Amino acid sequence: MNHRRLAAVVVLGLLAYLAAFFAVSLPSLAVDGPAPSRFGLLWQLVWLPDQWLTPNWFGCPSEFSLVDRLPVLAVASAVVLWAALLGWLAVGLVRADRFLDRLELWVFSTAVGLSLLSTWTLLLGLLGVLSRTWLFTVPAAATVFLAMLKKFVRPKNKKSDRVTAFQPTNPRTDSLESVGLSLQFAWLAVPFVAMIVLAAMLPPLDFDVREYHLQAPKEFFLHGAIHFLPHNVYANMALGTEMLSLLSMVVAGQWWLGALAGKTVIAVFTVLAAAGLFLAGRRLHSSTAGIVAMLAYVSVPWVVSIASGGLVEGASACYLFLAVYALLLPKDGGALGLAGYLAGAAVATKYPAALFVVAPLGVWVACDRRSIRAVAVFLLAAALGCGLWFGKNWVQTGNPTYPLLYEVFDGRTWTDAKQRQWNQVHRPHDFSAATLAKDVGRVTLTSEWLSPLVVPLAALAFLAAGRRDRRRWAVLGYFVFVVAVWWLFTHRIDRFWIPAMPLLALLAGLGACWTSQRWWRVTLIVLLLVGLTANFLIASAGRGNAWFVPLDRLRHESGWIDPWHEYLNAHLGPSDGALLLVGDATPFDLTMPVFYNTCFDDCLFERWVRDKTSDEVRAELSSRRIGHVFVDWDEIVRYRSPGNYGFTEFVRPKVLDRLVAEGVLEPLPSISGRSARAYRVVSESRR
Repeated sequence: MNHRRLAAVVVLGLLAYLAAFFAVSLPSLAVDGPAPSRFGLLWQLVWLPDQWLTPNWFGCPSEFSLVDRLPVLAVASAVVLWAALLGWLAVGLVRADRFLDRLELWVFSTAVGLSLLSTWTLLLGLLGVLSRTWLFTVPAAATVFLAMLKKFVRPKNKKSDRVTAFQPTNPRTDSLESVGLSLQFAWLAVPFVAMIVLAAMLPPLDFDVREYHLQAPKEFFLHGAIHFLPHNVYANMALGTEMLSLLSMVVAGQWWLGALAGKTVIAVFTVLAAAGLFLAGRRLHSSTAGIVAMLAYVSVPWVVSIASGGLVEGASACYLFLAVYALLLPKDGGALGLAGYLAGAAVATKYPAALFVVAPLGVWVACDRRSIRAVAVFLLAAALGCGLWFGKNWVQTGNPTYPLLYEVFDGRTWTDAKQRQWNQVHRPHDFSAATLAKDVGRVTLTSEWLSPLVVPLAALAFLAAGRRDRRRWAVLGYFVFVVAVWWLFTHRIDRFWIPAMPLLALLAGLGACWTSQRWWRVTLIVLLLVGLTANFLIASAGRGNAWFVPLDRLRHESGWIDPWHEYLNAHLGPSDGALLLVGDATPFDLTMPVFYNTCFDDCLFERWVRDKTSDEVRAELSSRRIGHVFVDWDEIVRYRSPGNYGFTEFVRPKVLDRLVAEGVLEPLPSISGRSARAYRVVSESRR
């Protein structure tokens, strides 16, 4: 195909994809009518910013505050700086820095250091010494001292074998830069990085974050140790990223400030991945490839939302991509160990990474190096990155992968019934061709928070000279593998395949360089400006972007936290005892002692009420100093809805009505618009 005809095909293909992309409807935004399309949403955001953007950013009524973010930023910066210095020492110690330039060394060192700090926090937590702050301050001071020693005190007459200047593995002229796409385009990433950091410093909104990503560290911090939590199955899985939130709580000396700082540290993983994409694109092709890859990734609304919301898929994505990046470096034992350790860190973040990171990359190493020793080095390094989590769960539950692989290992408190309930919702059941086609469409086009840049540019990576580049096919094959694992073995939530997004973004960067013709430079610039503008508007329109609203207001505002949680925090004091939650598994915002359980764990209310007399129920609650009970009927109904997680049938209004009639519970006033109810436990003295 001649170049003119190929150009026509490319332009028509881009226009067709963009037309289809912006025509996709957004069901989550439907209120009282049809769901708006992406184009419709953008139209409203552009012409009605006072209805969409301003109330989110400044609140209603509007307020502006940034000074109260400084303590959050200070704690997060301290953790990240410690991680960067610690990682720098570790990477240099194993001589894994010899083929890295200074910017690459900074990115890899920070990622390694964050994993090392996570493991150190886990170890101290298991030993029950989290309250001994000197076990954190002394190592931090030692890290700074050793880093300064390494930086300023060099042995005389000793030459370093580390690369001091960037040397591409595939040197070529940067044809696109020569006609205008320069490094100044990298500044287009700044608004997205600022958006991520500003939103990360806000209180959490996401259910999973408030249920265990931050709730588990909060419980460990308050207890001073990491122990088995029988009421929260998720808190007993690998929590590598959550350990950084726990560390932030220790550094801050309180769980609330530490939680916000931990969220901010977690957001740094996405910034690291974006920086890594720039460096990888530059090394594999050119600075232009790196700039486009970075912009394509950091601007994806899904990526922005996950990074700023406290979810851990951004960390998984960072570790996955940097492990791949390390394998693309010159063949060296240090780089191989670096790749293995980062792959293990991905497993420490989330168990499924054993299947979609360690296993495929281990096969990659075996095929590429053709050496048992190389595979052993990779797997040993991976074990160092995640092994303590498997050991912890083996000791605490008898199952190193608790609650996964129950059929193989069994596990403390887990039962056949719970396993069936878990599998019913965490495993896919429909493998039809129609479902496959629909889900492939979600990955490439219809998932609500995708970007118009990534898929079309990635497709261009295989035009012209790129079609013979084995590395591009390897990256594409790995992306397809991750999506296949997501489709075959998970419950197909969109964000669960997002850890593979950096692979697609790297291909997008390479695809941006498929030709050096002037018409393509103009087309690429227009595509970037349109795509980045659309992404910024969509990503910044969510409720979680109260960037300038005072934190204290957000902590107590009913529009941000559950109205009942706001009420309970305001009306229950130290003398009112603990609170028992029924159906509500997100106690993070609550300030009083709380008893709760997830829908997969034994229902505490059922255990303490079923088949018991009123006096026995009162005695059970009194023995635990429970002064109030809160029943969230909305959540219970949601759990019991078709296809959802399920909830014990014991909890019914008639059970609560009986306890009220028998004088065990006294109902508190209801809140308009909420079916949830709170009750005061009637003590013996008040009967």
